[in-house]
Amino acid sequence: MSPKRPLRDDVKHQVLERLVRGVLPFGSRINETVLSEELGVSRTPLREALLDLQREGFLRSDTARGFTVRPLSQHEVKETYPILWTLECLALRTDEQIPDVEELFDCNEKMRKAKNHPEQALEYDSEWHAILISKCHSDRLRSMIAELKQTIRRYEYTFMWDAELIERSIEQHQKVINALSEHDIEQAERALQENWRTGMESLLDRF
Repeated sequence: MSPKRPLRDDVKHQVLERLVRGVLPFGSRINETVLSEELGVSRTPLREALLDLQREGFLRSDTARGFTVRPLSQHEVKETYPILWTLECLALRTDEQIPDVEELFDCNEKMRKAKNHPEQALEYDSEWHAILISKCHSDRLRSMIAELKQTIRRYEYTFMWDAELIERSIEQHQKVINALSEHDIEQAERALQENWRTGMESLLDRF
């Protein structure tokens, strides 16, 4: 275990890797005793990690079966991603100011450096999109976007385990940045939609 971060975070990372790689198949029940022995940790940090993953939508739990792995859904991807890119484009279009392009560029470069570390890459990707709509003054719109992003978080983790897909996303981010540098909102919207659509199609291919 890494001494640089809490034990729960290390356990969560290892469980996530098992989920993404299919070691813990979708729909399967998690045997906490067996999994804690495999990871070499006690039940307490494991349960904390599982509760985190439940809150993020990876797992579900009930009294009878304990934790089970939530299946991924083509329908959920097809339904949610177009709504998200539409709302983000709306937020960008209604911004009173152009987002800070230098801040977007710096965040994108951090994502590039983290492309072999899925969890870090996802955090920088989330930060990049947050910067993008940071000038939007509609609290309701930002709240709707945040809620939908929580819904797709488990799908985004799956995407981030592929370094080539991350590199493609970084290139698409740069297209948005370039358009914003020229104050070309329409081109920025097209590039942003391309970014979301690529993510959606890549996930659907995995099904």
